[in-house]
Amino acid sequence: MRASRNVAVGLEIRGSRTTVALIDERGKVRMRGEAKTLRGRPAMATLEPCERALEEALTYARSEGWVVQGIGVSLPGTLDCTRHRPLLIPSLPSLNDFPLLELFRQRYDMPVCLFDDMEAALLGEQRFGSGRDAQRLLYLSVNAVVGASLIVDGQITEHGCSQYMGHICHISVSAGGPRCSCGKRGCINTMVSLDAMQKMVQRAIRRGDEGKLITRLLNREAFSPRLLAEEAENGDSVALQIYNEMGRWLSNAVTRYVELFDPHIFILGGDILCTSPALMASVRGAANADMGSGARVQSMVKVVPGLLGRDAALLGSVVPLF
Repeated sequence: MRASRNVAVGLEIRGSRTTVALIDERGKVRMRGEAKTLRGRPAMATLEPCERALEEALTYARSEGWVVQGIGVSLPGTLDCTRHRPLLIPSLPSLNDFPLLELFRQRYDMPVCLFDDMEAALLGEQRFGSGRDAQRLLYLSVNAVVGASLIVDGQITEHGCSQYMGHICHISVSAGGPRCSCGKRGCINTMVSLDAMQKMVQRAIRRGDEGKLITRLLNREAFSPRLLAEEAENGDSVALQIYNEMGRWLSNAVTRYVELFDPHIFILGGDILCTSPALMASVRGAANADMGSGARVQSMVKVVPGLLGRDAALLGSVVPLF
């Protein structure tokens, strides 16, 4: 069978870097590039390196004889579904209310899709990843913040307008936890986000805990999820303690989400979970144990890691174009 020549451009815009890729209808990345996202600039200046990378991808596609079906864009924030514009992009505020969809459609004269990163990641996992062909699918992502998105009857919910899924990311898992910006205490977002991980490390340092992780940080090495994952894999007691605490809060949240939405498949993704098999295993094991008392729930729900890793949103952004 002759290989299809159809591709689409995926554009994942993040706070500091933008990834552009030519993706075929099977989810295979045929070409990939990166550009710096210029934070703190006006919208057009912020997008300038992204557009250069996009134009290079289009030029490469034409040179290979590929047919570009359109452009899919993923953004790290909330969209205005009525006006089809970014609503709130905390890391790139100059893009708030910017007519990005209209700009790209006029400039490149082809179909353009715009998603928030949670929607895009969910679509990617449903088409190409762990949730392939699932009709009721919930995706939970742990990055700098916690995000979620839901597919019901094979269709992604319109949560970008109501921001409902954003609200459930503030579900409380610890009545005595720190106060969240939403006003409640112990929201999942305050318990397992990147900021929460850093606070766990700071508490360990104040207690006088010892280990390779603490030594590296005291030697002014920058904290990151990858550093934590590396030391957890090496058996560092502080790193493993942090993972156990995060696993407990996440498993609590997973159980609550299952009760609320009754998904057939629950996918765990995002940079923090993707960088650590140990944390992923801890969360899955604890969640399955928590749900074990309800035989009906446990038999119907699969809690699985995302298959696409950091490419989930990039691949998902192009799904409607094929």
